Amino acid sequence: MTVRAVEASEMPASSSVTELRVHGVGGAAPDRLLGTTAHRQIWGDRIAGFYAADAEQRGRKVEAYCWGGMTSRSSARVLWVLLFPFMLANLAGWTCSARIRADRWAFAAHRACGRLAALGITLNLLLLAALAAIDVWAIQFGGHKVGRAAPRWEKVVHAPLGYFGPGPRVVFGATVVVAVLLVLWLLSRQARQRYEEVTPVDPDQPRYRGSAAALPDGVADPQFFNGADTVRRLGLLHVGAGLAWLAVVVAWVAEGKLGLGLEIAAAAVLLCSIILLAVEAGGDRAVRPLVVAASLVLCIALVHAWQANPDTDTGGMHLEHMRAAAIETFWLVVALVTARVPVLATIALLRRMGVRRGAAGTTVPRTRPSWPAAPLIVAILGMLSVNTAGLGCLVTAADSLGLPQEAVFPGLHDKLPWLTVAPMAVGIAFLLIELIRYGTAGNRRDTVPVLGEYAGRAAATPAPPPPMDAWRCNALPIDDLCDGERDRRMRWVRSIARGRKLAGFGPDIRYPLAVFAAIAVLVVAGIQADIIGGLGLRPFASKASLTLAGLIPVAGVALMRWGWGRPDARRWLGVLWDVGTFWPRSFHPFAPPCYTERAVPDLQRRIRWLNDSGSRVVVVAHSQGSVLAALALVQQPAGQPTLVTFGSPLMKLYGWAFPAYVHGDVLNHVQEWRNFFYPTDYIGGPVDRKGVDVPLPDPDSAWYVAGEPMPPMRRHTGYWSDEAMWRQIDQLAAEPRRARVPA
Repeated sequence: MTVRAVEASEMPASSSVTELRVHGVGGAAPDRLLGTTAHRQIWGDRIAGFYAADAEQRGRKVEAYCWGGMTSRSSARVLWVLLFPFMLANLAGWTCSARIRADRWAFAAHRACGRLAALGITLNLLLLAALAAIDVWAIQFGGHKVGRAAPRWEKVVHAPLGYFGPGPRVVFGATVVVAVLLVLWLLSRQARQRYEEVTPVDPDQPRYRGSAAALPDGVADPQFFNGADTVRRLGLLHVGAGLAWLAVVVAWVAEGKLGLGLEIAAAAVLLCSIILLAVEAGGDRAVRPLVVAASLVLCIALVHAWQANPDTDTGGMHLEHMRAAAIETFWLVVALVTARVPVLATIALLRRMGVRRGAAGTTVPRTRPSWPAAPLIVAILGMLSVNTAGLGCLVTAADSLGLPQEAVFPGLHDKLPWLTVAPMAVGIAFLLIELIRYGTAGNRRDTVPVLGEYAGRAAATPAPPPPMDAWRCNALPIDDLCDGERDRRMRWVRSIARGRKLAGFGPDIRYPLAVFAAIAVLVVAGIQADIIGGLGLRPFASKASLTLAGLIPVAGVALMRWGWGRPDARRWLGVLWDVGTFWPRSFHPFAPPCYTERAVPDLQRRIRWLNDSGSRVVVVAHSQGSVLAALALVQQPAGQPTLVTFGSPLMKLYGWAFPAYVHGDVLNHVQEWRNFFYPTDYIGGPVDRKGVDVPLPDPDSAWYVAGEPMPPMRRHTGYWSDEAMWRQIDQLAAEPRRARVPA
């Protein structure tokens, strides 16, 4: 279907112009976003809503969409950081390359492997919970007598176990694991009801049976942010698989006459769950019966374990078969997380052999810089994070209960330095390298372009009228200056050069992440901390790694809580968190909720209502808000407003990390658009579209008033006060409206 331009004379007359502002990461109060305290809420609720200023500004009505309550307003939301491994598992599926998406077989395999990797991380968490609840708490701690002088909390923890044998204690420990799984499912269900089940703008459109990741039009499809069915199905499959796995473990350690039969039945249910997860949307009717079957098998296994008398190992501490069950489960987790390697390698081999069915019809260019291994690396990082924090909590719990070091299976203590100290050392080394690069950016090669650019701009700027011309100073290191003043001005030039260099550091994060994933692979391969011990640092490293691993969950929550109350810190933390929770939960149902499932329909409804009310809309969006606004317009081609974005990470971040879903062909759906950016912006940048990108100088000039600081850089947050940009926005708002309709 072709489109043609419609002149303003053909459009219905607009009675007014409404500027709709959308803030970026970290949230913004309506007062700050509207620039006035005289406003009222006209739509939405306390979590996310629209606010209108009482008086016009710059000749137009002004409204603001404040969506920060969905990600950062409540301090209790920082607890979602505990689900960080699940967020990485979900994010891994979205980091698909454009080359993989263009191949039908490879893309289907990628999605299936992404869901299997997500299940692997869920089972990994349940394994750690089982080791802590069944082996450490129920068997070892429950088998010891607690003296009268023991702390009160220790007596409370021991009370449910003191009067029972090993069989009932195994049941109590398994009940704790079931509780962990059900809490995850209930959190997912609550988030689904609050976000995913928000009615889309066009509810009459037919539902797509697959997930949002498989939609042919990607983010341009109006059903993209309508993932309630997918989250419900995946959540039930994870619950069924978790219950079936636990039934296998309980039957294994309980042994007895029914043990083998229960293991086979539970393993069959687990296998069915894995198969249904690998299928995009098939077998919906079998999901609930599968959960029921897993629950029945687990109940039978628990009854069998209660009546049985499980043996302990020769040391009299661990359950006889618990170590074997843990090892087998861990290798199942590794197989699920890394399944994409043999699967996609096989498809690539078939393509080399000439099997072209389903292959891409044309050559797909790679993005620069590219990150083809992102899905595997991010999935491994999810597994690394859950094991690091989980093992730390496991060892800390054993120590807190007064159990000996042997309470945790041998070898886990030795791996903790590799999971904590080694990644920390890599992170510190990476920061030092980036700091060196930042420092060397002030050399002559980087400062010469800055000097030439601002010298030309200074020469073209007319002098102010007297007497203000006497107070105007040039920040450039011109001739006839003393050495001290020249050095001061050169520092200003070097700061600009470094700011521009810093703006391009973002994609470098892929290097330390790849090293983190390599460390995890080495640990899986059985490499232990013998090198550290050989250097004489093993006792220190083990103690330090134990402390670090145990503090990771607490430190994560504390860091997020601290950042919530500080705008600068919230901006850095918010970028990572808002990007991680931006994508629908099409791969891991227990990931933190996807706020875009509500934010995008909210924007679409308000824009449509304003259009139907005869108002011309100009959407002005900053940072993460520009991503919400652009995708809202991409999905609604009819009656699009004028879009103005600044500090937008659409291509600089999303186009690099998620090239299969955010690329030029998708963004071309937006018709009237201006994108402003600074060369020193470390988050936003151009969208690589001619006629849309408008670079702005930063600082805007080398002139400043004597006695005041030299012109500062605006970086990512200075757009709102940039008068030069707002003058261009005024011109866009005053231009005759143009739209595109079917020819």
